[in-house]
Amino acid sequence: MDNLFFYFFEFGTVLAVFAIFFKERKNKELLETLVLAIFYGLLLETLNVHMSGVYLYGKEFLLQVYEIPLAIGLGWAIIYYIVAKSIESYNLKWWQVPFFMALVAVVFDLAIDTVATRLGFWDWLIPLNQEWFGVPYDNLFGWLVVVWTFVFFINLSKQKFWSKRMSKIIKYSSVIISPFILVFQLISFVILAAVVSGKNSLGEIMVVHESRDYSYAYSPEVQIVKAYFFWIIIAVLILCLTRAIHKNRDKISAKVNFFPLTIAIFLHSFFLVSIFMKGFYKEAPILILISLVSLFFHVLIVIAPFYLKEKKK
Repeated sequence: MDNLFFYFFEFGTVLAVFAIFFKERKNKELLETLVLAIFYGLLLETLNVHMSGVYLYGKEFLLQVYEIPLAIGLGWAIIYYIVAKSIESYNLKWWQVPFFMALVAVVFDLAIDTVATRLGFWDWLIPLNQEWFGVPYDNLFGWLVVVWTFVFFINLSKQKFWSKRMSKIIKYSSVIISPFILVFQLISFVILAAVVSGKNSLGEIMVVHESRDYSYAYSPEVQIVKAYFFWIIIAVLILCLTRAIHKNRDKISAKVNFFPLTIAIFLHSFFLVSIFMKGFYKEAPILILISLVSLFFHVLIVIAPFYLKEKKK
């Protein structure tokens, strides 16, 4: 029975990617970006799993590349697509879009990761009652960083002042540059955790890194600092983007693409139904609320342009 969740998730991601590629078959630029997103996701996960050692993927996945499920790489393309399409109507500036997409993506992960961890899709080196219901805040902040980086370079490559060759270089450099930024982010969290937990010397940090003993990074006092740090960033992003949308309300278009919204609802529904089928609501009823809030947030992002356009008139 447990394997069915793995198989259904894998089949669903493959089907969703095929549907997206068929729907966007005439948009070669977007298809190229989605292929890049798949490769990007697989590369990031491979580096994370084999270098950090803080989480592992379940062995029940049928299709794996170097111990990384293919469905995870496909999932990166799916997330990129539905988030990009969900905020299209806002017509924000190219450099504002990465912040908006990173915010929407991490709100997705706030719900999905907590359930996927309990389904055994991947296992973190912390108990399910620590940090964000079993998901390290490091990972949530990592989502913000890697989504922002990828989208930023994709959007930067589209600017008209580049030559075609330079545009390609910038676009494909996202796959190379982002892992370095992710490593910098992870090192920052390690140093932050070390300082908070009293490991002030570089020697102490190197010793625990070599031993792969990261227990100090998840102590109660460190968790509190990371939680405050993460939620302050989320609050700032929401405030800044709300202001940017308000200033840009004259350029908002009242249209909705139901295809990506359908895929988003399917993803949310899969994990929400899993909460009930596996009985996760018994140990953590709040998972239901988190999933519903995440779903509501995504739907709100999609339908808000209708309200904003009507209000402008």
